[in-house]
Amino acid sequence: MSYSLSYKIQMKNLSLLYFDELKGYYKSKVMIILWIGLPILVLLFRLLIFLAPEALNMPSTFPIPISSLVGFIISSIGGALSAVMLSTTITSEMNKHIYDLFLVRPVKRHLLILSKYLAVFTCLILATFIAYTIGVIFDIFTIENFGIDEIYDILKSIGSTLAIMSTSCSIGIIFGIALSSVAASAILSMYVGNQLLSVFIVGAVFLSGEMDVFFFQILLGMLLTSLFLVISMLAFKKKQL
Repeated sequence: MSYSLSYKIQMKNLSLLYFDELKGYYKSKVMIILWIGLPILVLLFRLLIFLAPEALNMPSTFPIPISSLVGFIISSIGGALSAVMLSTTITSEMNKHIYDLFLVRPVKRHLLILSKYLAVFTCLILATFIAYTIGVIFDIFTIENFGIDEIYDILKSIGSTLAIMSTSCSIGIIFGIALSSVAASAILSMYVGNQLLSVFIVGAVFLSGEMDVFFFQILLGMLLTSLFLVISMLAFKKKQL
């Protein structure tokens, strides 16, 4: 079999697995909570800033803008819930030997992991854009001279938010593969995911004078996500199912 044909088959398998996982995740209770909860959270912060701006006044030397702080809170909640959902799903499916059904087909193990990550992250992207869109609509009607600078800040905040949530998802996959206890997967995914958030915050504080905070977060998120996904795929490849 030629390399190009093998590649096309694997991409088709990934596509089928991805849409199958997506159907399950977008209807899950966790995702419904995120799609409703994140927009409400963003709107509450916008109302707080509009009604009581003095409560959120930061010193001029404070390195993290308020839009980034809102992003941190959103990504902490969204990332933790999605990581727990991924880890517990994988652990539960492994305990029930569900993957045995997939592996009798010509499906590479790493495609199973990648499809789960992509499906959950797609749902997070939609939830994030819904939340920020509502925030932008509110800002348009409440901020005078709302323009390009504000939109640019919001886009950067979206990027950093997605980077942090992506990292949390990839960490959740590792625990889902490594552990046989659903409860342990959930607890460790949430705990370690929240600890990772501190890495983004501390790094942003110390490097803000040398590098744009948002670009640092995006680069760090891409690096950590790639690293954790590779570890997950290697671990799942060697896992006895």
